[in-house]
This record gives sequence, structure tokens and C-alpha cells, in this order.
Amino acid sequence: MKEIYVLLADGDGTMRSSDEPFGVAVTSEEEAKQYVEKGGVGYSHSYAKVVVFATASEAVSFAFPTKKEQSDAQD
Repeated sequence: MKEIYVLLADGDGTMRSSDEPFGVAVTSEEEAKQYVEKGGVGYSHSYAKVVVFATASEAVSFAFPTKKEQSDAQD
């Protein structure tokens, strides 16, 4: 399990726009916090912590620990 921090920015600046990923991430939260403080692109800046897994099954089980595997639910 690895954590990354996806950088987000609002490039539109309208009332209904919001921060969105623009295709990059960093490996430390400190770097992500610096990005938010300094900005540099768009109108607002934030980041999202993401936990990376090798398989989708592992990821879903982590995010939804009470969800049974699809094959288990059919039994």
C-alpha cells in the first residue's frame, strides 16, 4: 500500500467550478501542502490523498471493508 497526493486546481474560476485533478501527483504530503500554499496554476488549489493498491479488488475491500466480494455474494 502506497499513498500519493493528487494535486487539484480550479482552472475555470467560475461560481460552479471546483478543483479538479490535472494529471499529476506527489509522494509527500509536505509537497502537496506547499503546492496549496504557493499555487501557481488556476484560481484555487487543493490536493487529495490517494491510497494505491495493486488490484481493484484490494482497493475496493479497503474502501468498503463490509462489502463482500462479488463471488462471495453469489454463493
